[in-house]
Amino acid sequence: MRAILIFLAGLLFPITFLFGQSAIQKYAGTAMPYPLIKNLPVLNHDGMVPFYINHLGRHGARFPTSGKALEKVRNVLILAEQENRLTVKGQELLATVLRLSEAFEGRWGELSAVGEQEQKGIAERMLLRYPEIFVDSARIEAIASYIPRCISSMDAFLSGMEKQDSSLVIKKSAGKQYNPLLRFFDLNKPYVYYKEKGDWISLYESFVQDKIVFTPVMKRIFLTSGQETEQEKREFVMALFSIAAILPDTGLSFNMKGILNDKEWYGYWQTQNLRQYLTKSAAPVGNMLPVAIAWPLLSEFIQTTEQAINGQSDNRVDLRFAHAETVIPFVALMGIGKTDIQIASPDSVSIYWKDYEIAPMAANVQWVFYRDKNCQVWVKILLNEQEVTIPVVTSFFPYYRWEEVCHYLKQRIAISKEILSRFSSKTD
Repeated sequence: MRAILIFLAGLLFPITFLFGQSAIQKYAGTAMPYPLIKNLPVLNHDGMVPFYINHLGRHGARFPTSGKALEKVRNVLILAEQENRLTVKGQELLATVLRLSEAFEGRWGELSAVGEQEQKGIAERMLLRYPEIFVDSARIEAIASYIPRCISSMDAFLSGMEKQDSSLVIKKSAGKQYNPLLRFFDLNKPYVYYKEKGDWISLYESFVQDKIVFTPVMKRIFLTSGQETEQEKREFVMALFSIAAILPDTGLSFNMKGILNDKEWYGYWQTQNLRQYLTKSAAPVGNMLPVAIAWPLLSEFIQTTEQAINGQSDNRVDLRFAHAETVIPFVALMGIGKTDIQIASPDSVSIYWKDYEIAPMAANVQWVFYRDKNCQVWVKILLNEQEVTIPVVTSFFPYYRWEEVCHYLKQRIAISKEILSRFSSKTD
């Protein structure tokens, strides 16, 4: 394995050398590594003292969850090689894919070193930004989905905290008992049906056929056409895109110059962005079902918050580690920055709703709570460590009065329950 990776280091190129952050955003979508945060702004205003943080995080950058895409590309390339149909670029691509397949074997879905550093960085910045919270052996509680990359993300985050302050009192746990909070997308039967057989599928497939123009890409790789159908060619090109998109999360990427151009990359991202929107957010076709299923997590956020405010809990920070399927509906249910916008035209989705802004690898939502000089409780909401708006009136942005935010969020929960009751009655 070590020899393979050393060879790959010579063959592959650092992603920052190839593209730069803005390109990664367009091309990788939710596979984008967590954005680099260069500056550490002072986030607290005079008279506002932070005392508690409620946090949801996605797992960090990972290896591909399976070898399906690599296998699809590899098999087509091997057959073409046997038939002497590969261009020079095609031969180079085959060599790279073969080595990637071997290097990644047994590591499918694992948190990568890139992902570990993402989580540690977020944790370290949290302690540096809010030192008032982490005093007197502060108590931290963390839970994670049973999926190994989520558990590893939790461990990396907590190690980042301990690096900054070894006196912290940390409690952690993980398992399927947290599925109602962290994997609600697996438990709601109407949503599972929608995800697998819903009307969104025809919209998505039509959009893919329009945006994925496979002929130019195939000509750069193959000297002549094989026996593949148009659908198989489109699937081959999309698998190739997906490999290139996820590789930066492993710390490696390969030079796609001469195979994929910027316009083709952007078209691929648009298809994946649409898929995320249709299946996880507020697309009209979903009738808010993908968003409403997040209400148990939002309710638990409110409960743990009120326990911290009322002195019923000693926790200074509550942490949760889950998935993009957890973060995207949760953000939309809160109405953060108009992420719950309803867009009818598939072509317009990429203009108003961008998956990489919501759920890159290691995406996170933080509720940071303050008391002012009069002991009034305020909350500031961060998405990926950036201050964001919610549809609650405030004259003191980025701070919102907790009472008003709590009232608004409970209304959102009530609406979600009504939505789910309608879907449940249809399936009874």
